[in-house]
Amino acid sequence: MKQKKGIGGRIITIVAILAIISLTAFKLMNNKKKIDENNKPADRTNIPIAVSIDTARILSVSGDFTLPAVLQPAKDANIAVAVQGMIKSLNIEEGSYVAQGQVIGKIDTRLKELNLQSTQLSSAKLEKDMKTYKELMEGNATTEEKYNDIKYNYENNKIQIDQIRQQISDGNIIAPISGIVVTKNLEAGEFVNPGTVIASIVSVNSLKAAVMVNEKDVYKLKNGQQAVVSSDVFPGKTFRGQISFISPKGDDNHNYPVEVEVANAGQALKAGTYVKVMFGLSQQSDALQIPKKALAEGMKNPYIYVVKGNGVEQRKLVLGRELGENVEVIGGLQQGEVVVVNGQINLTENSKIEIVKN
Repeated sequence: MKQKKGIGGRIITIVAILAIISLTAFKLMNNKKKIDENNKPADRTNIPIAVSIDTARILSVSGDFTLPAVLQPAKDANIAVAVQGMIKSLNIEEGSYVAQGQVIGKIDTRLKELNLQSTQLSSAKLEKDMKTYKELMEGNATTEEKYNDIKYNYENNKIQIDQIRQQISDGNIIAPISGIVVTKNLEAGEFVNPGTVIASIVSVNSLKAAVMVNEKDVYKLKNGQQAVVSSDVFPGKTFRGQISFISPKGDDNHNYPVEVEVANAGQALKAGTYVKVMFGLSQQSDALQIPKKALAEGMKNPYIYVVKGNGVEQRKLVLGRELGENVEVIGGLQQGEVVVVNGQINLTENSKIEIVKN
């Protein structure tokens, strides 16, 4: 009986321990749930954000207009190899200046050079044989057919010599344009196939600025027309530009790509720099405009928030001229649409808004 009581007591003890563990786990889980709820960010989607607004409207502007652009290289090119083989030498590094036509490396062509020597020896023998057989033919000691066979082999060898010489010449790695080496992909000792790009070159003696010009203004421009280029990097300084290309085809919004070549003899400007291109025109025109401050991230990434009821819609824009405190919109917005000009920093696509006065 004592043994049975002992076993029963142990069972009761185990059950009690399990109960305590279960109760503790329940309390811990309940506490964690409360902590998670307290740490959960408050849902503010229905809390209106205070913003001020303005309306997109058509206003008159003077003949001069300015468009944003990012400078691009006027010329860039890849240095590629023309023949298969191992790179024997390569005399460039990133940042090196190379001139057009400069030999900057060489593919190992020793086997081709030996082949050339062998073919030249064969050609010399065939030339002697051809002369001998010509004399024999003239003395009726051989047939004209035999002489023509020797002559054919000799002419064919001459062609092979020219081909091998060209292959050896193609082993020279030549810069296709003058400029600065911006990437170098391979080193001497590596094996390459024809067409392999070894490096790339950018010419910065002149740059180009590509802009989109609306239909109203593009007909006022012509190739060779002067333009003025400026950058915030050089306050108060301007650079001379000239229209080098006007596309004959516009996009769906009736905007036309125009390229302006920018003189950069001193290489003060670099490709990738944000600039403004000003075209001088003498006529008045109208343009759809909004305040610059409506742009959520400025001219470089032009998008805005358009008011829709008590909410907003994010809208990507195509911009035209900078017009003082305003900017021309040539795509993505219609006259009369209402845009947010203050408070954008707190907005998202699903934000609710409360309109306040400026």
